[in-house]
Amino acid sequence: MGSDKTGRMLWIGGLTKGVWNVISADIGWLACIAGAAQGYPWLGLVVVPILFGIHIAAIETHNIRAVFIVAAMIMVIGFFMDTLLIIIGTVEPNSWIIPAPFTPLWDIMIWANFSLMLDTSLRFLQKKPLAAAFLGALTAPGAYYAGDRLGALNLSEPLLGSLLWIGVVWFFVMPCLSLITRSIYHPSSAKDTHSLAAK
Repeated sequence: MGSDKTGRMLWIGGLTKGVWNVISADIGWLACIAGAAQGYPWLGLVVVPILFGIHIAAIETHNIRAVFIVAAMIMVIGFFMDTLLIIIGTVEPNSWIIPAPFTPLWDIMIWANFSLMLDTSLRFLQKKPLAAAFLGALTAPGAYYAGDRLGALNLSEPLLGSLLWIGVVWFFVMPCLSLITRSIYHPSSAKDTHSLAAK
């Protein structure tokens, strides 16, 4: 009876953390996008670190080092990926601090914010690279389109072509992000997988 109650409490706690993680990601994304669109591109630099603090205090109290390592790696990947989309003419974000054709600082903060989901609400993708690929390809274009509609960036015409390019890029990037996160947060699990693959 006691073990059932404990299991139920753990499940409820995990669900609560997952729900907050999704809400937190939306708050961070909106702060970055709306700030860039309304002339306050610094807003994401204020809000996202606060969300990091809450995330560490409420969810990742024992993995603080992993939180920052993954965030740094995801920010670097995001910088190069969105810069590539700018160079090929797919996306034109509102510039701030970092000059074109490089992606602006407020956009890099979106990637930092997104990193907080990769071992929480999106943890299930770490062992499912194909699912991660399709989820990235299907959902990322919508996020860029929303940024375009809100005025933080411009997607080039034809719009469908730009969205397809974004989907293709995310098809390959999303599994990489998930695998990187797994290797940092759960190195023993990642080694076990590699050992099984080798056999």
